[in-house]
Amino acid sequence: MNSLLNGITVLELTINVPGPFCSMNLSDLGARVIKIEPPGGDPLRTEKEMWDNLNRGKESIVLDLKSTNGKSYLSKLAKIADIVIEGWRPGVAKRLSADYDTLKKENTQLIYCSISGFGQEGEWNKRPGHDINYLALSGYLDMQSKVEGKPWPPTILLSDLSSGFYATIGILAALNKRNISKKGTYIDLSMTESAISLLNIEIGRMNSKSHMPNVTNIPHYGIFQCSDNKWYSLGIVHENHFWDRFCKTAGLEKLIGMNFDERLNQFDLINELLKKTFALHSSIEWDKKLKELDIPGAIVISLEEALNTQELNDRKFLKKINNSYFMKMPFKYSSYDMGPYNPPPDLGGNTNEILDQIK
Repeated sequence: MNSLLNGITVLELTINVPGPFCSMNLSDLGARVIKIEPPGGDPLRTEKEMWDNLNRGKESIVLDLKSTNGKSYLSKLAKIADIVIEGWRPGVAKRLSADYDTLKKENTQLIYCSISGFGQEGEWNKRPGHDINYLALSGYLDMQSKVEGKPWPPTILLSDLSSGFYATIGILAALNKRNISKKGTYIDLSMTESAISLLNIEIGRMNSKSHMPNVTNIPHYGIFQCSDNKWYSLGIVHENHFWDRFCKTAGLEKLIGMNFDERLNQFDLINELLKKTFALHSSIEWDKKLKELDIPGAIVISLEEALNTQELNDRKFLKKINNSYFMKMPFKYSSYDMGPYNPPPDLGGNTNEILDQIK
């Protein structure tokens, strides 16, 4: 296997989504991921399809870290590991002798990442929470309510997934530095701060003296219903050439020549005209028109339809392992292999093999 992380071993001490998503990324990049599950396994195993996708390519060992034997085995595993990822509330890892200070005594080059709701410090650090709570405390749900009229749970786990991405970035950066310094490090990652970081552009907009608009305030950047009751996304932002071209094909010649600021000031008028205009033709007709004129637009399609597009088929975005399909990462290397390589593990399916390696 000619992968970027070949030879790197990860101990994953997490359940649910953030940690497993991070270690899934590392596994796809070629790392060996040993998932250390509690007796009974990761609770997310009850959601088989979701669990399988997050844990493909990993190995599984069951350890009771409340027991002396469990602690001893973890200590031995830390000696052969490069990375440890944990997702408990602050203080739990130390009680289980699974914290950074304990494990780095076995391996000074260990890179250890703690993913928690609010980080290891601060008055909220031991507060319980899940994705929707972190989004509530990040400002995201309030910002959403200003558009929708009320806050509502997003359909994807934004805080969980963003923290998994940031953990991956932090670990890879630390791994690169370790190759130079030969020293490990500790990473303290907050899921709430991960959610806030997604609002970076919005924070910039808040502090901008020019009062740059949120995309929801741009009348020609939105979703419009067509005559076939399907929805069409128009993606014109500040570009005058896209706007003039669209107006010409849409029969809105009287609006040609309006600059961006003028269009923003006429939000209600333009938005209402676009609603009426899109309702005159089917989504397929609009798609054909906009493609021909090189204007950013697309029909709103389902996830199932997206996964069956010729585009993803040509790029070989899905990989079949046994009888299941798994999504690859959305990038390719010209010189290295990319996973997923193997199916998800059975609970404790690699226990004997792993313990034989540390005897």
